[in-house]
Amino acid sequence: MNQRHQFTNLTVAAGRAIVANGKSWLFFGGTAYLSLTQHPAFMELYLQGMRTHGVNYGTSRNNNVQCGIYEAAEQCAAARFGAESALITSSGFLAARLAVEWLAHKGELLYAPDCHPALWLRERPHTTGDFNEWAARTVEYINSSEKSNFVIISNTINNLVPEQYDFSVFKHIRENRQVYFLLDHSHGIGVLPNMPRVPAGDHLRVCMVASMAKGLGLDAGVLLSDKATIESLKQSPIFLGASPPAPAAMYAFIHGNEIYQQQLARLQENTLFFRENIRQACRYTPGFPVFYFPETGLYDRLLHKNIIISAFPYPLPTSPLLNRVVISSGHTQSDMEQLLAAIHGDN
Repeated sequence: MNQRHQFTNLTVAAGRAIVANGKSWLFFGGTAYLSLTQHPAFMELYLQGMRTHGVNYGTSRNNNVQCGIYEAAEQCAAARFGAESALITSSGFLAARLAVEWLAHKGELLYAPDCHPALWLRERPHTTGDFNEWAARTVEYINSSEKSNFVIISNTINNLVPEQYDFSVFKHIRENRQVYFLLDHSHGIGVLPNMPRVPAGDHLRVCMVASMAKGLGLDAGVLLSDKATIESLKQSPIFLGASPPAPAAMYAFIHGNEIYQQQLARLQENTLFFRENIRQACRYTPGFPVFYFPETGLYDRLLHKNIIISAFPYPLPTSPLLNRVVISSGHTQSDMEQLLAAIHGDN
């Protein structure tokens, strides 16, 4: 059997290890950064939510009969992530589509490099290059333009070749410009201790979107913004016509904050341990649990040591594999020592 193909049809959940064809491999990939998919206490919260609210709630959010847990979860999300208001959808993709369709009429769309496809209005944006250079050019363009209204669309993190983006340059936007920021924080929410900082000002408004399926371990999406923006988004046909996420997921989100904090502390410890002990050249951003390795043969070399990392061709299907090590809360120090030894060629 092709070594890569045997991992594409798993029959059990992938955690710190993957089991396929009766064999086990250590797994350093995926986006379950806080290792919640098999966390016993978190699963019990989900089950409690199912016992109380059922398996799903298959009706739209404007129905005359409503489940109150969604509003409670939105209030919880706003408080937890420091926003005036929040809106929860059934997926991060839907949250992004809802936001970009609504904001498309608010001004000229200016895309940062490598925006997630969920943020594309129609076709793929043509923006390429370095984020910081793009940001500086964008500020100059806005300030010199005859237009007054703009929408800046960007990820907050490049999770492929790790980089946390700095938005401070946008403080130089002239006050007679009205600018919305649509920022995708899917890989940072629940994973990085602080939310992205965007310059404040009456002429600058922020709409943050995120998938809750990564750091938060739930099949849902969230939008964070000011109250007026969220109230407007609630009137969108996209929002009103979509079913909400499972109420049990919202129950686990509301009641799982202690678990989230414990797992985040463990993730930070693991990430720091790996960063301090890796000797081979790699690229990372402080606090983020993803490490990019330029060595093209690393995936195959580690596979022979019963270790799987994240590897796929990028940016084209014909490109060499992009090799990334993803650390999670579930990894033990022994796991990471085994990985480090294999990367360094010590075993």
